[in-house]
Amino acid sequence: MPEKTKKPDRPREPARDIPTPDDVNAGTLDALLEGVAIDDTTFTDLDLSGRTLPALRGSNLFFNRISFANCEIASTRLSDVRFTHCDFSNAQLRGFEATRVEFHHCKLVGLNALAARWQDVLLDHCDARFAQFSESRIRRSQLRSTQLRESALNRVDFAGTFFSDVSLRQAELTSTALAGLDLTACDLEAITLKLDDLRGAIVSAPQAMQLARFLEVIIK
Repeated sequence: MPEKTKKPDRPREPARDIPTPDDVNAGTLDALLEGVAIDDTTFTDLDLSGRTLPALRGSNLFFNRISFANCEIASTRLSDVRFTHCDFSNAQLRGFEATRVEFHHCKLVGLNALAARWQDVLLDHCDARFAQFSESRIRRSQLRSTQLRESALNRVDFAGTFFSDVSLRQAELTSTALAGLDLTACDLEAITLKLDDLRGAIVSAPQAMQLARFLEVIIK
């Protein structure tokens, strides 16, 4: 019986119908603070740092140079949204559901997004050191040229997600299944995981030497 050909993983679906910064429908600070659902709007050069928002919900949105640093957002549900040069440092985003959302050149240092539910999400040239994504589902997404150093990624479902030039140095990945994930373009130095988590991961020969410590063998 002929062997079945494995279907290639479907690539990430990009955000749709993102408004341009020149669109007339410009959003305001008050609109974000109210927490109502917002669609087809652009937000530029706003500072919400340290604020508490009841919700951040909407679709077909563009955020440029917005600071959510140290914000607490009770509920986040977004689809077809692009963030560029935004700051989420030490923000707490509870119930973070994202579909076709893109983060470009954003600062996510210390972001708390535990148990997030992401699909078709892009992190591009982002700094997410010390971010907390444990218990999350990050499926069919793309992490590109991004820092996840010392981040918490325990028990994360990365099914169908692509990694390219990502630093996972000293990241915690315990109980995160890496089977089928191509990590050859990642920095895996001093990551924390269990041997079973590593089974089936795609790594380079030098990376395999680094990861040999999980086998408890001595290489001469």
